[in-house]
Amino acid sequence: MPRHPIPDDPLDWQPQVPLATRTPVTIHDPVVEPLWSGERVLVHVDHPGGQVRVRIIDRFGIDLAPVDADLTTAIGMAIDAQDAIIDGVITDEATRSGAGTAVIAEARVSMMGAWLSRDAGVAVERRLPDAEQETPEALVAVDLLSVDGQRLLDVPLLERRRLLESVVRPSELVRVSVLCRPPVDPWVATWQASGLKGAMLKAANGRYLPGDRTPEWRTVTRVAARR
Repeated sequence: MPRHPIPDDPLDWQPQVPLATRTPVTIHDPVVEPLWSGERVLVHVDHPGGQVRVRIIDRFGIDLAPVDADLTTAIGMAIDAQDAIIDGVITDEATRSGAGTAVIAEARVSMMGAWLSRDAGVAVERRLPDAEQETPEALVAVDLLSVDGQRLLDVPLLERRRLLESVVRPSELVRVSVLCRPPVDPWVATWQASGLKGAMLKAANGRYLPGDRTPEWRTVTRVAARR
């Protein structure tokens, strides 16, 4: 149950966040995704009068869409729905190609495909730094809260993610975050080698509570030592 009432107007929603606690949290049936650094936003896309409208609402309720016209245009072109609300992060980590290592495309796991097995390896590609290359910010979509007039807050996470992948057409400036099964350690290590802070564990069947904190999400920033 939400600790705070969910606003009737989705434009007043705020992203769900992990519950801050020093006590170890056990998450039933977890999945893992990268821990992206950047501006956490809720993206609202609709088509009033047949024209696409994009609003990128930050944690202060400010619409960032007018600030980056290229990103706003890319989002409008990438969303294949009459209306949608997407939880995401605006970050240059998704487009950065010259800092250390990067997870190659084969590391991505489709929600409609087979899960990684416990023995699966991690593929890493070494890239040379390029001081001249610009790193534009992109939207990394991590969740789908509503689509075509249907709120998905009570829909389990894996189903929301399956729908997210069907709604977003990935491009240079619009990505869908990788999602995979534990074991966590090799993924955290690889993502940290790519310049990310770590990983986020989420309950596979978890619901979404806008503006609330949940024990069903937990950040992982350190890889456990092997004995």
